[in-house]
Amino acid sequence: MNEEMKKFWEFKTIHSEPVYTLAECIAASPYDTDVDDDDYENDDYEDISVDDLTSGIKERFQKAIYLCDEQQLAFLRFAAELSEKKAAWETDVAYYPFRVFCLNDFVYLFENNGDYYLVLPVELKDIFREITNDEGFSNVNGKNLELMFYATALLELYGAYEIQHFVVVWNHHHKDKITYKEAETLLSDLAYFESDYYFEEDYVVHDCLAIDEFDELFDKTYELKYYMPTKSIIRECVTQKHDYDYKIPGEKEMDDFLAEYIKDERILDDIQLEITYSCVRLESPAEVREILADGDLPIGDADFCGKFERLYNILRENTRIWELRGFTPYQYQIETGKTIPRFKLPKEKERKN
Repeated sequence: MNEEMKKFWEFKTIHSEPVYTLAECIAASPYDTDVDDDDYENDDYEDISVDDLTSGIKERFQKAIYLCDEQQLAFLRFAAELSEKKAAWETDVAYYPFRVFCLNDFVYLFENNGDYYLVLPVELKDIFREITNDEGFSNVNGKNLELMFYATALLELYGAYEIQHFVVVWNHHHKDKITYKEAETLLSDLAYFESDYYFEEDYVVHDCLAIDEFDELFDKTYELKYYMPTKSIIRECVTQKHDYDYKIPGEKEMDDFLAEYIKDERILDDIQLEITYSCVRLESPAEVREILADGDLPIGDADFCGKFERLYNILRENTRIWELRGFTPYQYQIETGKTIPRFKLPKEKERKN
């Protein structure tokens, strides 16, 4: 169990005899906390009645079930089958779905005399069974997962996109068309359940972008045409997000090159991610030079700089850039006739005596 998992488990574990109704679980939960992590905060609940809380949680749970992937559904089936007498919980099992459901107040973890009890409140068990036993559930869930797949891909491809463009891309690839309202509803429901984005007016915005960063990206791109992804590119975008071992052309070569100079794995991971992200954001040579300087890389060495520049240009040429609305530099040139200058590190400024 890594430190993140351990911290989350320690915080979310309720040290008392297990209870099984939603109201009892809410009452037993440690909502008042000094933990310095917004993900673990529940301050919004302080002035809400238990009846309103239970009603809101049940409503969100009903929507969330239709958005669950196979692993999450399997986890809920496991939790729903546990009886009050058979609820011992192994704390290293299914951490990630547990974390999602726990943060949404759908499941609760109790510890009593050294034994762990995973509790899906009885009201939510009933809702889960009723929905998943319906013969139409699989079709609705399947379509929602495909829609979520596209939402994730477009987020990785553009950084921010209009809801209407989501509709355009989906309808371009599917006979089963959707409306703006359907897309807006799905994206809103997903945002409440599990997502990596927020809304800014009619835009879906990657949560790695602060508001001012989104404003800057918007100013640079609002007049540009979106790249229309093929189905294979959509799959690649999602794979790139979830598969740590997946590399675009040039990425492994750059990673291996940096590994020759950085021996601390944590620092290496950070620098590799920053270099990759700098390509995605089309950052300036001066900004990239600062990344290298922060990593104590030999930016004064001509051989290092020459090799880095060559590898960086290869990596950037294969990167789908947010500032170019998903185009690679070459595709952008073909589309617009404009050329992105080749990357070259700026020389170190001479110090004045």
